This record gives sequence, C-alpha cells and structure tokens, in this order.
Amino acid sequence: MKNPIYAIWFDIGGTLKVTRRSPEVRRAAILELMESLNFQGSVEDFDQLISSRYQSYREWCISTLYELSEEDLWVRFLLPDYPQDFVTRHAHAFNKLWRSGREPVLLPGAVETLHTLYDRGYRLFVISNTTSPIETPNLLAKTGLVDLFEGVILSTTFGWRKPHPSLFMSAARQMVIDPVNCVYVGNDPARDLVGARQAGLGGAILINTDGSFDDDLDKDINQQESIGMQPDAWISSLPQLLEIFPPLNGQTAPKWDEQPLYDAALSTMWGVGQPCPFNQTFIDGRKAGFARFELNHRVTTKLIEQFDHDQFYIASVHEPCPTTISYEDRKQMDITISNLEETIRVRAVDDIKRSIDTAVKLGARLVVIHPGAITCDRWRDDRLRALYRQGHRHTSEYQALLEDVIAHRETLVQPHFERVLISMQEIIRFSTGSGISLGLENRYRYYDIPLLDEMEQLLALCDANWYGFQYDVGHAHTLDVLGMVSHFEWLERFSSRMVGVHFHDVIGITDHQVPGQGDVDFTAISRYIPDSAQLTLEIGPKASLTDLVEGLQRLADHGCIERI
Repeated sequence: MKNPIYAIWFDIGGTLKVTRRSPEVRRAAILELMESLNFQGSVEDFDQLISSRYQSYREWCISTLYELSEEDLWVRFLLPDYPQDFVTRHAHAFNKLWRSGREPVLLPGAVETLHTLYDRGYRLFVISNTTSPIETPNLLAKTGLVDLFEGVILSTTFGWRKPHPSLFMSAARQMVIDPVNCVYVGNDPARDLVGARQAGLGGAILINTDGSFDDDLDKDINQQESIGMQPDAWISSLPQLLEIFPPLNGQTAPKWDEQPLYDAALSTMWGVGQPCPFNQTFIDGRKAGFARFELNHRVTTKLIEQFDHDQFYIASVHEPCPTTISYEDRKQMDITISNLEETIRVRAVDDIKRSIDTAVKLGARLVVIHPGAITCDRWRDDRLRALYRQGHRHTSEYQALLEDVIAHRETLVQPHFERVLISMQEIIRFSTGSGISLGLENRYRYYDIPLLDEMEQLLALCDANWYGFQYDVGHAHTLDVLGMVSHFEWLERFSSRMVGVHFHDVIGITDHQVPGQGDVDFTAISRYIPDSAQLTLEIGPKASLTDLVEGLQRLADHGCIERI
C-alpha cells in the first residue's frame, strides 16, 4: 500500500462472520411463513418456490448492481402473486422468517482484532451487501462491537450493491476521509476487490474463510474466484491484520481535498496509439475522474500486459479483444460474423468468444459486439457523406442518392443478416452462464448491421437481462443527420433493453468527439438511459486530459452520468 492507512472498512458475511445452518429452526420458520400466506403445499414445495424466485432476484441484482428494500424484494420478486399492500405491510416479518435458521457466527479472533485496531487508532466502518437491514446492526450490538464502528452501510437500505463504488464513496464522505487513506477487508474478489479499486481506495485485503460461508443468503452466486486482479494482501485469519497495521501513535488522516469520481468508464480508444506508455491511459483516466475502463478493439495481448491489472478495473471489453491483427488488415479481410464465407464467419465468432473469455478473466461485466456488415462496394455511402460535408444535404442530388443507398442495401442484406443470426445464436450459447453481458451496438455506416428492425430480430434471440442493446450516441446521431435512421427511434424502441452506452459527440458527421464540442443534444437522450447501463466515454486520442474532465462534467450536467 503506497499511502498511509488511517481507516479500515469491513465486509460482514465471509469476512467478520460466517453462517451456520440450523435445519430445525429454518423448517419451523418456513412453516410459520407458509401459515401467514395460507400456502397450500409441502414445506419442500414452498422452499423450492421461494428459493427459485430468490435465485432470479440474485441474478438480477448482480447484473444491475441494484439492491432492493425488503418491501420491494418481496413484492417484486418473492411474492408477486399476492396483494401488494399485504406483502408490503408484512415484508419485514416475511424476510426475517425466510432468513431464519442461518445463525451468524463471528470468525475466530474477530472481537479481539477489531478492539486492537480501534485501540491502535484506526477508524472502522462496515460496508455490506445484504437484504436484511437488521441482522448486521443486531450482530454488532450483540457482540459488543457496535461502538467501534463510525458507521454501517447496507446495500438493502443504500440501493446500490458492491462492487458499485458509490457505497465506498459514501463511507468516505461520512468519515470525511480520502479513500486513498482507507483499506477494505473483504472475501470476494469480484465484489469487494473490484469495488474498492473503482473507488480508489488505498488498499484492499481479502480473507479466505475456507468455504464456511456456504449457507448465507447474501453470498453472491457464480462469484468469480479469479478476476485478473490481486489484492494488496491475502489473509487466512483476522488476527493477521494486526501484523499489517501497526499502532498509529496519534497520527491522523490529512484533510481530504475531494476530487470528482464519475460512474463511467473511459475507452482505451483515447490511449491506443499515443506515444506514452499504455498504462498512462489508466493513470490519466483516473485523474480525470473515471471509476473504470473499457478495452477497445485495437488492444493487443502485448498492450493488455502493460497496464496495472491490480489497480485499474476493466468493466467492459469491445470485441475483438485482444486483437491478433491490425485494424486495417481486419477490415481488408472483412472478418465479420456476417461474412458469407464460412471460414471467415467462424473466425469472427471465435474472436468474440475469445473476447468473452478475456472479459471473464478480467472480471469485466460487458462485451460490446459489432454484429457484422454487408460486403459490397460502398461508393454510394462514401459519395453521400462527401455531399453532406460539402453542404449539399438538401439538394435533389443528395436525396436521389440517399434513396439509392437505402434501396441498394435492401437488395443485399438478407444473406448477411442470416449469417448474423446464426452467429449470435452460437455466441449466446457460449456466453450463457459466464456472468458477462452482451451488448449489440448500433453502427456508424448504413451498410453495417443492424438497422432498427434487424436489431429487434437480434434482441428477440434471447430475453435474458444480460443480452441487449449497446447504444452508441454518435453513431445514432450521424445516421440521423444523414437522413437514414431516426436517432430517437433507437431509444424509443430499445431503451428497455439497453445494457451499455458509448458517449461521444459529433461535429457534422465526424464522431468520437468530446461531449459538448459537437451537435448532440445530450439532455434529450438522458431520460432514456437506464441506471443499470454500463456507461463509457469513447473519444479519439486527440482530446486532452482537460477535454476528458470537461466532457465528463458536461455529461453530468446534462443528466447522462452521475457523480459518485
């Protein structure tokens, strides 16, 4: 840890406590819950029903990073077939009964370790994912630990869940301390380590509890054991923290000069090809206020090896990543999932599968996919864009050529689109269960796939919440001003399926500009963007660090992203 540490924040489940199962207590609680609901059936039937619904909830909240209150959890997911008013009134009691029979037990040495750290001058705090607002406070009170902690943040009352960095930033603000002077102790790399890194904490420590956390409802399903990111230390018992954190001897944390942190990623489009080391992209991006990053489709294996995986979190990957050939060669060879030549189509599918594997290894959440293009001479599209740049948008020549482009594409698209459908079905099968979302991006060129109706057909292939629409703002704006596709029809039709956004501005029809320096109306689009979408600033390398900062601020001012 490079910075001095003055505050130690703790996870609860699997870190300070484990959960022991009591089948008799749990069965009695389920019977009481069944009686309250007048449920007709066996205990096993009821247990299976609620467990299945709870599993669906866990998949949803891990995908969106939302955590619901007890009332919303039971109304929306666990008892949607009962009267809402009834469930709302009794949700707290229902939740308490459902969680019964799982006794929390502090890990060996927890009480002594926490008291010693407190006596050594460290400021303590709890940040925990849970659906219960009472269990953690009750545990701390019961064990005499409550007065050691300056505060407790629980996801069920906060609304977001780890690894969203807002929980960590809220703790820092409550304590009025710079996150770089804080360390987080947890047990789950994908949740605790990633969250701490995004918030810019000074350190993260993981404890291995040897699988004794198995019966806790708050344990994340399909948690990734290895995410290509290492903590500052691994420990096997809590007393080992005393070897890491000596007495502070009266030292106190310096004043916090808070810098903005935004709930957004920076695409490495900005950094690839610049003369500075690749890792500088991440250092500068963090300075500008980005919590995380996206690897773009020009990143090679060599570049991936050059950035600090342990400090900077990759939230999304734009396929093909890592790329094995140059961008120009790839275009020349037309390596797309729409290619009519089967060997090339298969190669493109394999590239996307490799990108999904890369995302899994890095602990990312999303892979952005270009769903192919039509192989043809594009002189019509090139000529149309030349006319636009010359100021001839409203001439009869432009209009005639526009109609020709539209008609020409229509005669060519079907066999290519059929290959895309085949390819995406294969990719969906490959990705299922990986924990990775797939985002199908709207494109910059009219001969690219998909247009609006094609996107609808592609989204119909899978209705899972991890498969959806990657909204590229600049691409949609460009096709709109050219008169080809309505920008806002993308949003009206597909905002409910939006999994990610690429933000950039457009000057004329030149995209990947800094937000605020072009013609896009960001205020108008902001209301369509769901809170759960992965947000990325995708701008070219000519922008300065000051441009990045100003672009982020403009997006926040227009309501497109939030300051954490």
